Amino acid sequence: MASNQTPYAMIRAMSPAGRFTALVIHSDGDVLDHLTRWFEANSFEVISAVAAYRAEAYLEGDKEIEVVVAPWDETHAVGGEVYRWVLQHRPDLRSRFVFIANEVVPEYDQIVGGRCLALPLRAIEEIVRVASGIVRRVRTPPRGVPIVRGPGRPPLLLAEDDPLLLGAMAELLTEAGYAVSQVDSTKKAIELVEFRDFDVIIADWRMYDGGGKELYKWILQNKAHLAARVVFMTEGADEDSGPVAPGRPMFRKGQDSQALIVMLKEIVAQVRS
Repeated sequence: MASNQTPYAMIRAMSPAGRFTALVIHSDGDVLDHLTRWFEANSFEVISAVAAYRAEAYLEGDKEIEVVVAPWDETHAVGGEVYRWVLQHRPDLRSRFVFIANEVVPEYDQIVGGRCLALPLRAIEEIVRVASGIVRRVRTPPRGVPIVRGPGRPPLLLAEDDPLLLGAMAELLTEAGYAVSQVDSTKKAIELVEFRDFDVIIADWRMYDGGGKELYKWILQNKAHLAARVVFMTEGADEDSGPVAPGRPMFRKGQDSQALIVMLKEIVAQVRS
């Protein structure tokens, strides 16, 4: 039996729990309103911007943007301006764009490098479909690395390669009210940080494949807005995060658990203020 659902209703039915979050940009107010209505009708929470500086402010904020829809042609270049900014300041978002263009500008392929699609405005159904696909990809955790979520619980990433200590700390932090995602390597920590933003990141300073300092360097290069959320753990009294991560706190393993909890609350308060 053929379905009588519209393409938009079908997209809504396929959406996972929770509304998708889209930043929709356009310098033409009428077109921006048109795009906003379409996306809101298809399970998106829309943040709109008419200028690049406003869009960049949203992208610098704490609210996660799952997909960006923006024009980039000879008439409306705001999308290209924002995308260049993203390459410099939020490279983790460089594959989350859908561009609107009847004919792309000459430098498009060189700058975008095949990461994103460009579609004409008349193909609004396809724009929504592609945007929905990007969100589904963004929401799919790296294979084999579970994400822990909890209503009202601040998301916390714990990276520690000692399985006994990892389990003990995860239990302590869960009892303290955090949704704790556990990993036992630097590689897995980077995969999760690339996938989502955490309110707090606790990393063992030394792990078998690097450690907190390598994770922190990656964060500075790719998601610098998370740098102020990192806390380090160490076994040695002589370890110093200063040369790599000046100002970031470091706690001795098995000691000062109460001071650690206080520090985590301060970080979460700053993130959510």
